[in-house]
Amino acid sequence: MSQDSIWFATLNDTERAELRAYAGREVLTTPDVLIVGGGIVGAATAYSLSQQGVQVQVVEAGTLGGLASGANAGGIWPDQQGIEYPEAFRNLARRSRDLWGKLPARDGFDFDWRVNGFVTVDPMHWETSPEDLAMHLLSEGLSAHAIDGEQVKLLEPHLRSDITGGVHYPSEAHVHPVKAVLSFARASTAQFSSETRAISMDVKNGRVQSVQTTAGTIQPGHVIAATGWMADWFAAQTPTPPPLTPISGQMIATAPQPPLLKNTVLGKAIVFQLLTGEVVTGGSMVEGDATTPDAQVTADFAKMAGDLLPALKDVPFPHAWTGARPTTPDRLPILDRLPGVDNFLVAAGHFKNGLLLAPITGELMTEWTVAGKPSLDLTSFRWDRF
Repeated sequence: MSQDSIWFATLNDTERAELRAYAGREVLTTPDVLIVGGGIVGAATAYSLSQQGVQVQVVEAGTLGGLASGANAGGIWPDQQGIEYPEAFRNLARRSRDLWGKLPARDGFDFDWRVNGFVTVDPMHWETSPEDLAMHLLSEGLSAHAIDGEQVKLLEPHLRSDITGGVHYPSEAHVHPVKAVLSFARASTAQFSSETRAISMDVKNGRVQSVQTTAGTIQPGHVIAATGWMADWFAAQTPTPPPLTPISGQMIATAPQPPLLKNTVLGKAIVFQLLTGEVVTGGSMVEGDATTPDAQVTADFAKMAGDLLPALKDVPFPHAWTGARPTTPDRLPILDRLPGVDNFLVAAGHFKNGLLLAPITGELMTEWTVAGKPSLDLTSFRWDRF
């Protein structure tokens, strides 16, 4: 990811120092659980485990939240995203959204949580009409309603004047994803060690005996892989090649602007405004793990934003960044025990929804580790479903 991500640019000095303090931190050599991956899924899982009194070590090859977690849009959008996925996903998404909403009241959590809503306004996102899309969403148990042009103007008066209608998702929320990673780490008793890479692991008699890292050998009771699409460190132990691949996306952001948006708005691209004033847009999808922003993509997204929000015409977008979303063939995550290895769990491949699903993923991994099985049916997320 380009470190010009708006999420790192909007951290305060204390938060930047907090991130740096995890670099090279000494690792626990015999933790109850080793989590490999210090993004939002790994951090949420560490927090959930620590709430149960489990001793946890987290290792992250780069900066905490520095890959997909620090490049995404920050959206908690179970209703808007849910229509693209089966009921098994929607069930997890709804539960996870509720868990997100409880966190701001807990000690240590400060991640700009807000239930600001989501509005879709471009006809490319419905087949016939906003009313038909809203009815379909409601029939699937998702919260949404159609709005006309006047209602669009009431919700978002700065959008261009010729919008004739849309779909409003009033319960959708937004967070600062890097602050969320830091919050989970801060509120957890787990040991987080960034700039520490897992290299390989030793498996005997169907159990992980040790994991070799750049900080030395760790002998954990359990291992949880939360490394997105990166599976090279455990691939030698899998019965088939890990079904995990990257899909790169790019986003751009302005400097702070006057208040222009409350809701997240989906026109030809996503557009939203941070509490600090920056307007963010983007969301391209390109196979691979490209790490350099494309100047033409930046120009295209800037034009789309200006067409949707006239106040942004000719406003520069000095921030541009990319990140690789970890995905699977069906774009659902893998939440499963690694076949043939009793004490190794995989929580990876969340595609666009790692942030949304992080709290419920953490709870399920905790149940699996502590109680021996999760409380929900995770058949749809098995490793061997492909």
